[in-house]
Amino acid sequence: MDSILKEEKYLDYLSKLYAESTFKKGNTIVGQRIGANTIYCLYIEDNFFIMTATNVRTFNFYDSFKGNIKDILSLDIKENLFTFKISLTLKEKKEGKYSITEYRFSTSKILLTNFNIKNTRSFINKK
Repeated sequence: MDSILKEEKYLDYLSKLYAESTFKKGNTIVGQRIGANTIYCLYIEDNFFIMTATNVRTFNFYDSFKGNIKDILSLDIKENLFTFKISLTLKEKKEGKYSITEYRFSTSKILLTNFNIKNTRSFINKK
């Protein structure tokens, strides 16, 4: 069990799961619903994205899915005093039909990661 969520560990996990892709530091942000047992690591590259459910207590990764970057309809990130507010809207294909899914996160800045504040601010500045 890790005491901090490390970007390197997440990228290693992705490299094993998606061996055909290359992953680099700086492209991962974390979505958190305060009080929930799951956080979501979101890796965003030029052509694709990957969302991975992560246990908030052990930082073990599970339930990843990879999508085309065109399926991200919107990504809005705002910085507050103690949190990052993230709104992510995806076009998802479920059972052969497309649907729109919206994820809303209020990610604490004190979440135990070695990358989240720096990477999230970088995404904000790319707008």
